[in-house]
Amino acid sequence: MVQQADRTSSDRHVRAAPDPGRRAGHAAGPLLALVILLAPAGPSPVRADELAFPGGVLWHLTFDPPPLLVPAFDDTSAYVVLQDGTVRAIDHATGATRWSAQASSSVVPASSGRVLVGADGSIAWGLDTESGRALWRHDLGAKPSAAPVATPAGALFLVDTGDLVMIAWDQGREVWKTPLPDRAAAPLASDKDRAWVGCEDGRMLALKLVDGQIAWTRRLPGRILVVTPIGDRLVVGSADNFVYVLRASDGDVNWRWRTGGDVTARAAADRRRIYVVSLDAMLRALDRRHGDLRWQRPLTTRAVGAPLLAGNLLILAGVSPELRAFRTSDGGSTASAPMPGRALHSPYLAPARDQVPTRIVLLTAGGHLMALGQTVEPMLVPLDVIPGIQLKPEVLPIIR
Repeated sequence: MVQQADRTSSDRHVRAAPDPGRRAGHAAGPLLALVILLAPAGPSPVRADELAFPGGVLWHLTFDPPPLLVPAFDDTSAYVVLQDGTVRAIDHATGATRWSAQASSSVVPASSGRVLVGADGSIAWGLDTESGRALWRHDLGAKPSAAPVATPAGALFLVDTGDLVMIAWDQGREVWKTPLPDRAAAPLASDKDRAWVGCEDGRMLALKLVDGQIAWTRRLPGRILVVTPIGDRLVVGSADNFVYVLRASDGDVNWRWRTGGDVTARAAADRRRIYVVSLDAMLRALDRRHGDLRWQRPLTTRAVGAPLLAGNLLILAGVSPELRAFRTSDGGSTASAPMPGRALHSPYLAPARDQVPTRIVLLTAGGHLMALGQTVEPMLVPLDVIPGIQLKPEVLPIIR
């Protein structure tokens, strides 16, 4: 049932020399992932300098019972997996249901913009995002252990056997399958031609999307927790309480910074700084070139997911029922927006469309899916007829 409501450098900073130890490993195994927090995240490609925050509620839906998983997103829709075995496409400009299709998924789906993919046990499926029509089904041979990742080459699935499987968008056929040398520990990440896998033993793997071959490996001291591709660099959170920046072309370590807690969420970045949150409840801005600390701010609550970069603001969800915004220039807190429940994932930034401005879309505990942004008042138009009682015109006497 869906109810619709109102529409400085520090001694923590270490420049790291390239690590010569690049070795292959053994024994692939399952990834233990908490899928409830695996919503799409990372730097948003949409223009966000005109986002009104906190703004107002553009639309608000309540699902009863709540969805099984956090939504998948693309430029038009939020895709919600419901407990009745259906997937519902919600237009995130209006909150209207675009379509509903029979499809169960044990992992958060992923969208290419044309095809939505998910998996019911070992059976991967694809739906047309325009109509919800079933396109294909494919047996992966094992259950996915994490959410699929949308890439230009196809949908990338990590399965319980430790294999990485690429499935073509159009026909659902298997393009390639690659066994990983060690158990994956970080959510998959991808850019236009490579996929990135972080492993339990500290290895970072770069795989070519075209054929699944390993392009390079790099071993870091701790288990890899999260990987964020940013331009020609990779921002890597490790269990040794360091955040690393690697060169994407070959994995060489550009710089690293010690934090007070693990970095488990993806980073955000602009032209000057990289922004990370860590489990010591701190938000930090690091110089993009050198890794110097520009500022750090304590958070009143532990963050949920990644920071959202929106123009000159960083917007964070936390375990308390609110969103908070911080200035990118100095980390100063600017505003907050109360939520009807605890956020379940990183805020999603949706592009302006159909005269609806840029907005944040978020699912909270209790099944509340909502959009926040600039509320638009009705346009002022000239009146053809003045409302009220129509009076007869008065005729003034002519004075001679």
